[in-house]
Amino acid sequence: MNQAESQEQRLIWAFWLAAGLAVLAGVLPVLIGGTSSRVATVIVPFGVGAAAFAGCAVLHSQGRGVTSALYFLAGLALVYGMLAMFSLPLQLAVLGTCPAPPAACTDGLQRPLTVAENTGMGVAAAFAITSIFVGFFGLVVLFRRPGLPAYTPPVRKIPPIAAPAPADPFAAASPAKATGPENGSAPPPDEPELPAHHEEERPELPPHESTPPTT
Repeated sequence: MNQAESQEQRLIWAFWLAAGLAVLAGVLPVLIGGTSSRVATVIVPFGVGAAAFAGCAVLHSQGRGVTSALYFLAGLALVYGMLAMFSLPLQLAVLGTCPAPPAACTDGLQRPLTVAENTGMGVAAAFAITSIFVGFFGLVVLFRRPGLPAYTPPVRKIPPIAAPAPADPFAAASPAKATGPENGSAPPPDEPELPAHHEEERPELPPHESTPPTT
């Protein structure tokens, strides 16, 4: 395997690994905290990021521009998911939380973060950040890969066919070669002679005699 093929394999595996890490970042909060967890909705932006990284692995041959755009979309989706997660504890810190039971909860307040939610947030953030860095490694490999060689027009390797020599205009005017027994060809057959043309003699008419008019 040459260097070009090795770089090709590395960037493909880097993007697929980044996609897998993004999937784990979105699924683990649901598995740890359950579907009732308030951070379970991050599976949507993390899923978009995973799909974008998979697009980088599949469409990297389309050029650096397409791959860079997909990587930017994946990074934006993962960052949005992390900000959505960390906005919850910030909201609870600003608005306050309900008191511990059995005290009644005031309207508009939320319960404090559970241990499962805190664990899911930490694990999801770790996998999301790792996914971004692994995808960036694949992008670096793509940009360090040498570009395609410049197009060179094909060169003719078969020698050109020589043009036929021009015909001698005086060859057609030269007399034809005689044929006969000496050169091995049969003489042309004798053509039948036509009878001589004789003009027929016509009889002479008698001289015309004019009669004098009568008075």
